[in-house]
Amino acid sequence: LVGPLVALAAIAIAITLSLSWFTWEGNALSDLGNYNNGLPAAIVFNVGLVLTGILLLIFTYSFTRAITDLPTKIGLIPFFIALCFLIGIGVLSENAGDIHFTVSVGFFSSFPFAMWFVGLGFLRFRKFWWFSLISFIMPFFSIFMWTSWYGGVFPLWTGNAIPEITTAFTGIGWLWLIWLLYHKGDLAVITE
Repeated sequence: LVGPLVALAAIAIAITLSLSWFTWEGNALSDLGNYNNGLPAAIVFNVGLVLTGILLLIFTYSFTRAITDLPTKIGLIPFFIALCFLIGIGVLSENAGDIHFTVSVGFFSSFPFAMWFVGLGFLRFRKFWWFSLISFIMPFFSIFMWTSWYGGVFPLWTGNAIPEITTAFTGIGWLWLIWLLYHKGDLAVITE
């Protein structure tokens, strides 16, 4: 599952190209995709997000076709939506105006629902209670980071890159868990 690695590599390369101005506590990750802040970094960042979204849409579509469990399929709908928003972040950079904020909020607020919905569906299977617990808890860590940032708990953070990357890592970790379970054959209960 290379999609998340593409995004992480694009972020790392864009940061490397932006070391003269980018800080984790003072910027948003989307600042890396702003063409006014540096064309090479913006291209790498935005193309990386679009490519990641497309790769994950392909994976999620294939995974959804492979599973027979309706609650899991329904639970993945918010993830499909989140991936469309992720592509939107790359296509509609900060240079596009307010629409960028809309797609960013859409992304960061939609995929936790996929985690909750799929986790709720997996509660039916005793051997996946641990996965359900992870699916419920991980989004709350992201919510804590965002509400703490907005609430001023971290007064030195003037940008939102740290809550953004924290939220991204929760989603990436969750997705890799699903991929690992699927490829180990542990998800036979929802694929047969």
